Amino acid sequence: MNASQTPTLQAERRERTGTRYAQRLRKTGKLPVVIYGHGKTPVHAAVDYEQTEQAIHHGAHLLSIDLGEKKPETCLVRDVQYDYLGDNIIHVDLTRVDLSETVHVSVPLTWAGEERCTGLKHAGAYLEHLMTDLEVECRADRIPGEIRVDISELEVGQTITVEQLVLPDGVRTQQTPESAVISVHLSRVHEEEEALEVEGAEEGEMAEPEVIGGSKDENKTAE
Repeated sequence: MNASQTPTLQAERRERTGTRYAQRLRKTGKLPVVIYGHGKTPVHAAVDYEQTEQAIHHGAHLLSIDLGEKKPETCLVRDVQYDYLGDNIIHVDLTRVDLSETVHVSVPLTWAGEERCTGLKHAGAYLEHLMTDLEVECRADRIPGEIRVDISELEVGQTITVEQLVLPDGVRTQQTPESAVISVHLSRVHEEEEALEVEGAEEGEMAEPEVIGGSKDENKTAE
């Protein structure tokens, strides 16, 4: 989601804080947020819960917060707190940003070509997702909504690492290049079956063939 698609949320200042007040606020369909950064005084505000939840659910890293004062402020979603079940958002921390400044964010990884993945055509093969998102740094107006990883050519036993990822222009990562992202493996049952098949084949090759000939009496007569 680029800067031109940044959702704008209408917000209102809130003077009261605290757990009980926040609970009452959420019952009215509002979500408490705090806006800080750029040397300004932190602002406690309330935004529409459904709009905010949808924006975050669809991967928005930037939100334009309109407090009805001058122009809306562009903010980076810094921290999202969920309830104990992990289902509902209960609080969001936002930090003011300029679109030209460098930010550090976590971007989700998505998998392309899974239905064509070479390794998954083997019986018992499965994908091991070792990363689900990647920490990157880039300008605020260049934050990618996702990073696509092509796994169509991935064979059994092979791994895609961070250094093999194709990042958008202007996007970098400090993640260790050798860090594994995704692999294709065979289930243990199929590995054991293949090992037994190989072992059986090797034993068959080493066994001496049975000699087919006449009986001992026939051999004596021939002498």
